Amino acid sequence: MTNLTIRMAPQEKDKLTAWAAVKGTSVTDYIKQLVAADMAAGSPQDRADAWFHENEAAISSEAQHIRNGGLPGSHLALNHPWPDA
Repeated sequence: MTNLTIRMAPQEKDKLTAWAAVKGTSVTDYIKQLVAADMAAGSPQDRADAWFHENEAAISSEAQHIRNGGLPGSHLALNHPWPDA
């Protein structure tokens, strides 16, 4: 598992801390529960669709870059000698 850092204004953090306390948990566990519930709410296909729509512009831009200039570093892979060479 990796760490997640969320930066927020001190007053927002105080409100979140108070709300988590009302729920009887820490801020970290409260956020983990929210994320887990959100992930469980949709199917894997729904999550993949949402991810694609969120990143569609970046994917399109990267695809255009590859069309225009090829795969970055591909010349290294194509010209690298085999281990037995």
